[in-house]
Amino acid sequence: MEISERSLDLFRCHRKFVLTTHMSSDGDGIGSQLALARGLRSLGCDVALINPTPVPENYRFLLEKPNEIVTPNDLKDPRAQFESALTVVLDMGAFDRLGAVRPLTKHSEGIVVVDHHRMERVSGVQYILDTEACATGEVTARLLDGLNVEFDRGIADPLYVAIYTDTGGFRYPGTTPATHRLAARLLECGVDPQRLYTEIFERQSPVRLRLTGEILSTLKISPAGKVAWMHTNRAMLDRAGAQWDDADDMVNFTLQVDGVQAGFYFKELDTGLTKVSCRSRGDFAIDQFVSEWGGGGHPHAAGVRLNLRLQEALDLIIPSATRTLEGQG
Repeated sequence: MEISERSLDLFRCHRKFVLTTHMSSDGDGIGSQLALARGLRSLGCDVALINPTPVPENYRFLLEKPNEIVTPNDLKDPRAQFESALTVVLDMGAFDRLGAVRPLTKHSEGIVVVDHHRMERVSGVQYILDTEACATGEVTARLLDGLNVEFDRGIADPLYVAIYTDTGGFRYPGTTPATHRLAARLLECGVDPQRLYTEIFERQSPVRLRLTGEILSTLKISPAGKVAWMHTNRAMLDRAGAQWDDADDMVNFTLQVDGVQAGFYFKELDTGLTKVSCRSRGDFAIDQFVSEWGGGGHPHAAGVRLNLRLQEALDLIIPSATRTLEGQG
């Protein structure tokens, strides 16, 4: 998908921007955000990066300074950052994932969503959306090209992280020849894949490893072996001395079980609020499955937030998935 001139003009006619992404940000959201910010700054623009939640520890190495990305709580007057600015939301999925940033966006001059998720369009919002792209980072790279931004290491590193993490290391179905051509281009800019992988995946704290063991101990498998699930809650975090960031990115363990077609990871964030991360393989479109409860994402990677206690969420999702895949449950 080529970026339209109309979309490019939205950026050309603004000099002040606020860039944001979803709560509990990931490599695609942060990487796209940092790459676009640095590209816009190279064009002389004033760019603020304001996220609803702090940058996870394993992605902080991408920051050029500790406060390159802040939260509304870090600012005395966050509203002032949005006034006369164009708000750009990267890798959002749905507006309710913007948390405390969402009400602030109404003070800006307009909103542009740059994404690759399937989503309902909201009136008054502009979209640069390509659901065939492997990651929001791929769409962001095209946007930067359309703005004639020259790539350097500062842009290439976060773009590579965005693409690598959202393709599962280039193994998810959305990976295409174009994905690898873009990755090659970023490598030519000086990206060091070994360093980036080490920073993201091989600098885990003892606390996170202890928590991982606790979470894996909750793993359960359906009778025919096609559905796997596990969970975490506040009590488990307290036993491990961990924080919620330490409990992220666990869902892929469920698909490592031979024969599993759908995996679910339940996080009871608060009493009456459970976040469910979902993965699938084969023909089972997990985004369509969770859409019944307001969830969404991609055919093989999706999520949903439920205003339910942990056990209530388990009792809702797991029997339905088991019935769908195994005809029982």
